[in-house]
Amino acid sequence: MARMKHGPYGPIVGKLGNTVGYIRLGEACVRTLTPPNKNKIFTQNQIAAFDKMRVFMEFLSPINTFTNTSFKLAVKGTNKIAQNAAVSSNIKTAIKGVYPNLELDYPKIIVSKGDLSPAQNPVISHIVEAPINKKALYTNVSLKFQWDIDPTWDNDLKRDQVMLLAYLPDNKTAFYKLSGSRRSEGEDTLEGSIAIKNLGNTIKDRFIETYIAFISDDRESISDSIYTGRIVL
Repeated sequence: MARMKHGPYGPIVGKLGNTVGYIRLGEACVRTLTPPNKNKIFTQNQIAAFDKMRVFMEFLSPINTFTNTSFKLAVKGTNKIAQNAAVSSNIKTAIKGVYPNLELDYPKIIVSKGDLSPAQNPVISHIVEAPINKKALYTNVSLKFQWDIDPTWDNDLKRDQVMLLAYLPDNKTAFYKLSGSRRSEGEDTLEGSIAIKNLGNTIKDRFIETYIAFISDDRESISDSIYTGRIVL
């Protein structure tokens, strides 16, 4: 049922016949409902494209909160959302293989997009804590990111904050930091947990894929992300 929440001359919200009205990014939108064609036959290229999207969305889903910030400026002033920018920035370049053997190409994935200066020569190290007991399914891991600093940077650049992301492919989970240390500090630590054994639907984590970016203090500029490598557990 459609509702006229904004008065008789306002946009319709809800279903009216075979159309649906809704508000998206502050704009009134209407779309037509098309009955599904159960007999439609898709081409091999279409099936491959669907699978490519599925593969990337498995990566994107657990980091949506991160990319909502890291791609927000890329869609500013448009009618797109951050997820649109994250997909379009990666779908053609960050997946390798031939259908049905498609997989993510982690070094080519972009998790942030902007014109701010990126991290200079970032490196990463890690420490895995001993599990609390023999029955523990998870344990903690600490990732230390470091990057070069320059005393000649202006104050704005020095005050940029680091954004850190760690993705665990085996369980398709992630942990991240949206606003960490200042650029001038040259390092920050990201902490999370990893699975250390197989149990039920949980798989032992074998790898962590890592990324770094910077966001300005006023949140009006952001850098491209840099892939900081794979950690083998």
